[in-house]
Amino acid sequence: MIARYGRWAARSGNLTTEGEFPPGGFIAATWHCSNLLVMGMHAELRPHPYRAFVPPGLRGKIMLGCLHEYGMEPVALPQDGVGNPVAGLKEMAQAVRDGWAAGIAVDGPHGPARVLRPGALWLARLTGRPLVVVGAAAKPSIRAPWWDHHVIPLPHSKLALVYGDPIIIERGTEIDEELCRRVTAALDAAERRAWSLVA
Repeated sequence: MIARYGRWAARSGNLTTEGEFPPGGFIAATWHCSNLLVMGMHAELRPHPYRAFVPPGLRGKIMLGCLHEYGMEPVALPQDGVGNPVAGLKEMAQAVRDGWAAGIAVDGPHGPARVLRPGALWLARLTGRPLVVVGAAAKPSIRAPWWDHHVIPLPHSKLALVYGDPIIIERGTEIDEELCRRVTAALDAAERRAWSLVA
């Protein structure tokens, strides 16, 4: 039902997009608070086949149902600190090389909100494929009382989706604080631009 609402909100709204996807597989990076917006809009636009990581437990089961409704394919992750996340990373890396897009909320699934976790950067370095930051906005909308203050579009909202310039992370690049700050700044800029488009 969550995913169906997201798709309906995208269909009922007035959508503006800015920027483009690179050809072939790539890594799309968003803030977790934008998931409903981004996935709902992409499910309607269908610009590219998508895969997304799914955490374990109840949260993962809810997300699995959402992904199926959005037409996205899941890649399972183990619980934090338990199991081997490398298998999921390898599966996603192969999918990206095969031309899929990997959709990753870089501060999810538990937060803290808007603090970048470097998994998307590792995937970009491992595959050599571009990382594209995605900003989204909806007006009118409400914020859910969750850890990420999730944006929920209201019916017939103005919607905006902004794709940043592709970021290439070469194989020898160190995934350090400077690179994380650069990607965080690009994400924030794409989000600010999306909000300006619906203002």
